Amino acid sequence: MRIALISSEYSGLPGSGGIGTYFDHLARGLVRAGCEVEVFTSGRVGDLAVRQGVVFHHLGDASPPDFAVFAGLAFRDRHREKPFDVLECGELKAEGAWAARWVRDVVLVVRLHSPSVILNRFLDFPLTPWAYFKKIFFQVTVAFGAMRRGLPLPPLYLEPFAFAWNQSADFEERALAQRADLVLVMNEEMRGFAKGFWGIDKDVVKVLPNPYIPVEESVPRSSNSDNKVVGFIGRLEPRKGVLELAQALCQVLPDFPEWKIKIAGSSTGSCVSGANPAQVIKKTLARFGNQIEFQDRIEPSDVPDWLSSVGICVFPSIWETFSYVTLEAAQIGRVIIGTETGAVPEILDNSRAGVIVPPGDVKALSRALRRLMLDNELRLKMGVAAKKRFEERFNPDRVMGKILEVYRDAMERARGRRKEV
Repeated sequence: MRIALISSEYSGLPGSGGIGTYFDHLARGLVRAGCEVEVFTSGRVGDLAVRQGVVFHHLGDASPPDFAVFAGLAFRDRHREKPFDVLECGELKAEGAWAARWVRDVVLVVRLHSPSVILNRFLDFPLTPWAYFKKIFFQVTVAFGAMRRGLPLPPLYLEPFAFAWNQSADFEERALAQRADLVLVMNEEMRGFAKGFWGIDKDVVKVLPNPYIPVEESVPRSSNSDNKVVGFIGRLEPRKGVLELAQALCQVLPDFPEWKIKIAGSSTGSCVSGANPAQVIKKTLARFGNQIEFQDRIEPSDVPDWLSSVGICVFPSIWETFSYVTLEAAQIGRVIIGTETGAVPEILDNSRAGVIVPPGDVKALSRALRRLMLDNELRLKMGVAAKKRFEERFNPDRVMGKILEVYRDAMERARGRRKEV
């Protein structure tokens, strides 16, 4: 089976964003299953890492919407040389839209991962009342200026989020998903979104976990569940719940002076509120001094070792899709605190293989931390349960087998429709 993947985020390097990580694992899993895989991506040849058995077509530094056009052209030309069976892309920014328009005889698969209409609501901290007032005042001033000059009035965004709903992006992403022969989602929540909000036929939408293909060299050298370290690793951004984590630690740490906190991840300041998440949480936790250790981004191959040095993993996302880091922690038997969002409840077997708290609930997060920090036996028990859950539900060969199965089903349905035409 020949598979084409379109993703500007998957340029050959793992860990380049959620959808980039998904395509990295998918590409390696497909190659391992005997498929031919070619990726149409951003960047330039020679600048980026490669994956064994995966052919990359680097299309330069184009940004949306140009990347979708370049990817469509490159995919069309390559398909004429050596036809593909399946084209898969993510819905975000509709990067596969032009390829789907220009090549109709390939099965189109869309992985519904992070649609703009959801993602954009969680990219920034809520504005302070003063910043919110200034935002509205600026918009009203611009609107009056437009009226005076006889120009079209700009839309007035009143919601207290950094970015309002981009209707244009949502329309393009929805149209791409509605065109697909198969829409893959990772949990029932996203299935409901696809059917209810985007109106996609229920027979087209399939719930499957993301593949996770461990890299041999990334196997941890040790796994000590009995250390007194709480760890968070991930992008330091509002939707990852980093502010809520800092607030919860402020409530807990005074009673646990012997515990250490490790926080790893990169952070960039908001272009709207001006807040830098890393600076916010460092200021919040400043009084705990040597108990807190901050690190920059960890290389993907070093993540398992980093996780093995932590006694309790905390991933308090406000909104999440799949959470690969939760799965990585489960694979090596870490005890995990996660939130009731995305695929996290499934990974943690609905609190049987970890602790699940409501997203954004600082008090519940504080209680969960106290409970685990006080009970070493419970930490060990839940770590074992998490590892067992990974082996039973997220076994790489099992998941890839399911993905190939739904690919073949979609190909059969597509062939049937062509015969009817």
